[in-house]
Amino acid sequence: MSYTLECIIAIDFGTACSGYAFSLTPREAEIDPFLKRWGKEFGLDTPKTPTCILFNEDKEFIKFGYEAKAVYIRMHREEAKKHYFFENFKMALYGKKLSRDVVITAANRKSMKALKVFTEALRYLKDDALRTINVNTEGRKFTASDFTWVLTVPAIWDPSAKQFMREAATQAGIITEGTQHQLIMALEPEAASVWCKKLPADGFITQNHDGGPLDQSPGTQLMVVDCGGGTIDITVHEVLYGGARKELHKSSGNDLGGQAVDRKFKEFLREIFSHGVWDEYEENFPILFFCNRLVL
Repeated sequence: MSYTLECIIAIDFGTACSGYAFSLTPREAEIDPFLKRWGKEFGLDTPKTPTCILFNEDKEFIKFGYEAKAVYIRMHREEAKKHYFFENFKMALYGKKLSRDVVITAANRKSMKALKVFTEALRYLKDDALRTINVNTEGRKFTASDFTWVLTVPAIWDPSAKQFMREAATQAGIITEGTQHQLIMALEPEAASVWCKKLPADGFITQNHDGGPLDQSPGTQLMVVDCGGGTIDITVHEVLYGGARKELHKSSGNDLGGQAVDRKFKEFLREIFSHGVWDEYEENFPILFFCNRLVL
């Protein structure tokens, strides 16, 4: 590259919500990321958007995030049954033997190849990030190959799930032949730990600490517990001199995030209704089911 900027786009692809941040910073300077805000067209202002994606009956991408939810909710029953609406689909990669042909189930019980769903979600986030950057910069149009990309993954994912995400990123145009090295997979709790070292200790360390930032407090040990929609991931680090980190315990976790609570509640509803009633309700009234779940 002929310019001296350190160009980074980091995508936090979550089970419940997703977002991104980017930095165009001189290489010798400290990174100062810009975080995209979502939902202003709906009267909201959030650092992430729901990880929801909508396809038409021909399996062509329509919308992602808040917009996907809004369009799907407004659909009539018969129209909704023709479309493909996916949410909380990230955990479909956990505990399965993955291949390009593995399928996942939409809200109306129709299925689609998981690779296409993940690819189009990443493509949307990539395109939105580049569009946001190019609108706010002058004199240059950036492309995906100008950036180092960081993609977060749960600590509990096995190598096949990480490779699946790399394949989806490739098909989404984030990386291409010859730029594979520009995609970094970051474990979610480790990314959180790196962020915490820049925060003042006041508020989450109450004893035996001088109140300064963690990267200036060698010897401090910290545990980061990332409670997400799909997983609960944990990492334990110790701050070394110079702000570096030492891993005290390997990142680990389980699949008991917030989505597990939703799943148990649905199982409870199946128990109190007669056999098959809840499944029929989900299949025949996907919009009502979705709206009621938002209320619950």
